[in-house]
Amino acid sequence: MSRSRFAVVCSAGALAAACGSGAASAPTSPLPTADLSARDVAASRDEIVPAAAFTDYSALTAAQVQAFLEKDPYAGKSFLATYQSNGLALSAAVARVAETYRISPIVLLVALEAEAGLVAATATPEPPTRVDYVFGCGCTVPSVATSCAASAAGLDVQLACYAGALRASLDAIAQTGQTAGGWAPGRSGTTLDGVTVKPVDASTAALYQYDPVAGDGQSGGSLFANIWGEFVAALSYTPPKGGTATAEVGDACLASSDCALAGGLCAAGANYPGGMCTAKCAGSCAGSGSFCADFTSGGFCLAVCNPTVPASCRTGYACTLVEPSGAPAGAPPAYVCTPP
Repeated sequence: MSRSRFAVVCSAGALAAACGSGAASAPTSPLPTADLSARDVAASRDEIVPAAAFTDYSALTAAQVQAFLEKDPYAGKSFLATYQSNGLALSAAVARVAETYRISPIVLLVALEAEAGLVAATATPEPPTRVDYVFGCGCTVPSVATSCAASAAGLDVQLACYAGALRASLDAIAQTGQTAGGWAPGRSGTTLDGVTVKPVDASTAALYQYDPVAGDGQSGGSLFANIWGEFVAALSYTPPKGGTATAEVGDACLASSDCALAGGLCAAGANYPGGMCTAKCAGSCAGSGSFCADFTSGGFCLAVCNPTVPASCRTGYACTLVEPSGAPAGAPPAYVCTPP
């Protein structure tokens, strides 16, 4: 997958000569045949991953990710099952990044495979930079290891960077209707390989913003869709039912219909930069990533955050300790993302 954000912004309809990949996207060894066996290439171009599944950040626990890596779809044990970076097991990193950025952990696993065949690899690939800088994050020239910052090394950091880019695109669509490069649900655009696609949802638009290639089942969006199908089948995963709304608690929004949660409300106006999805509550909220907070005029679901991780809140929001609403006496407060 190409990293459009490292060079110029790849817009829908941009010419390949003006907007090429900023990194070497092909792995040093071929991907497994199963990855390259196209299913329905034409259909997958407009919907790579269903919107409701794309943001299902609780689809897998860290233990379930670990079990998947111990026995992957390629009838082997991925080297990622024993991989650690910055003291964190890959399974834990996937689960943590998924919850932080509200992106499905399955999407993160698919990206690792599509980018460099890391899930299928049974031994640590060489050179090490193929793993440590898999998405090219922290590199001025992603294909040149000497240009990469030491602080960006490791799959935990690289996954956070990748998921952050997808989340930024989803938030941009919620706020402005399109990504930074002009990809939008329901709007036709031309990929770098000259294919006209019309993303049906924000998730597909976000993936094209990251990698504006349709592919023929062996690259780009169609390759991602192939591997997504493999992994979903192997996991016996059933995507949640839902429409095209992708915004969870705390995410950006333009209208309440953007919020993919029961009773979702879009708090808008000058006090809520980019809008903020929430819902009224009394004691609890659905999902582990939200908290029923005593906020403004009553109980509202707010996104849980980590005060030691600035990126756990969107730009313009602060990680604040807030008392619960409607909870039993003595219930502890929690850190949540609040507007300024």
